[in-house]
Amino acid sequence: MNKRSVEMPLVEALKQYGLEDSVRFHMPGHKGRKFRFASEELAKNLYSWDVTEIPGLDDLQQPEGPIKLAQQKLAELYGADASFFLVNGASSGVIAMMGACLEPGDEVLISRASHKSVLSGLVLTGAEPVYLMPERHEELGVYTQVTAEAVAEQVGQKPNVKAALLTNPVYQGFCPDIKSISEIVRKNNVKLLVDEAQGPHFGFSSALPKSAGEFADAWVQSPHKMLTSLTQTAWLHVKGDGINGGRVKSFLNMVTSTSPSYVLMASLDLARAIMEAEGQALTEKALELAETARLYVNKSTPFYAVGEEVKGKRGIYDIDLSRLMINVSVAGYSGFEVEELLRKSFNIYAEYADLYNVYFLVTFSNTKYDIERLLEALSTFKTKGSFEKSIIWADKLPKAAIKPQAAFYATGEYVPLDESVGRIAKEALVPYPPGVPLLMPGELVEGEHVEMLRELLKSGGRCHGVTSGDLVQVVAEDI
Repeated sequence: MNKRSVEMPLVEALKQYGLEDSVRFHMPGHKGRKFRFASEELAKNLYSWDVTEIPGLDDLQQPEGPIKLAQQKLAELYGADASFFLVNGASSGVIAMMGACLEPGDEVLISRASHKSVLSGLVLTGAEPVYLMPERHEELGVYTQVTAEAVAEQVGQKPNVKAALLTNPVYQGFCPDIKSISEIVRKNNVKLLVDEAQGPHFGFSSALPKSAGEFADAWVQSPHKMLTSLTQTAWLHVKGDGINGGRVKSFLNMVTSTSPSYVLMASLDLARAIMEAEGQALTEKALELAETARLYVNKSTPFYAVGEEVKGKRGIYDIDLSRLMINVSVAGYSGFEVEELLRKSFNIYAEYADLYNVYFLVTFSNTKYDIERLLEALSTFKTKGSFEKSIIWADKLPKAAIKPQAAFYATGEYVPLDESVGRIAKEALVPYPPGVPLLMPGELVEGEHVEMLRELLKSGGRCHGVTSGDLVQVVAEDI
């Protein structure tokens, strides 16, 4: 085969990025660096470890050997009664823990700021959502967290609620009062499920928020986000007798490949081993790097790095200080603008940007050199005047016309955004910022929703669910 004649667009793009002298503040947590013995082993044996379920290597769907032992060691580290390797991402774990305790017609408390995998859980289980609006921080332009009071109010009014699903933390690092919420739901025989995908390092430092493992019936974590496992890996933990273990396994088998990657599973086992051996010291290193950056940003740049001063305010019970949330609107910039400048002019890749802020994930795989590069770049920015803050806040929940499951199975059609008023949304419409769904499947599109989206798009924001041609998908016929 003539190598020169073969095009490999993705391979070439990856090679180009790998050759760049880039600084990575995005996922995955290993930052493209080999980490001591673990990553060396993985890199050296990549192809020889890419195998299938041969004798001696166990079976993920019915583990009895090394996979079972590896999962037991994981459970011991995180204080769970049972833990499961996930090779289809945290999304598969969210679906499995919802499926384990919800049946058609059951109600489940869900924050509007939840990950979109929750919608898949609703479709598969037939459960009905009871949405909670999180609090909001106007100056930072983001929603924050749901409060214990909001949970208590809904649990008291909805006797058919069987589970509550929290996110700990949300993208900004904001955490709810998970202890108080756990006490509220337990008094009402409601299961507590937690999407802790962004918090696999919680529990390894007293400076970090409390892990869901102290309070939840089940929780999901993504070690590829803040630790060292490979992208697409996660793990699910179960504790106590409130979750049906058999149903957890059944749902996991439903949403997991029958040919799971042993390379991905090996990276999970290696990530667990690293944290077992050095978890506290490594986590403290990441926190120190992030704090160094935070102090410098606030002292020597025109921007504002969010810190512990926000705790206890506007729905923020606690905050993950290993994440850098830098508000740039205070200096007259949009987050999109600063993210692009950092990437194109300084070869620094942030995790995410919204209209007001830029986000950087700092893990123990980052270095002092990474932080120095970032701070040097941020120091070149000068205040350029006031920033027109045009966030349109949704302050009430939309009207539910049909269940999410019914919307999913209904025939859909694309219509121009301006002609969608009075129709039922088939796809979620999620404005960025603030990243909280304006409409979920099955909810009624009203004139105010269209007006809000128009203002958002005009201000430089974007919306998942609105195509480049300004089309949205709605239910095609009355049900």
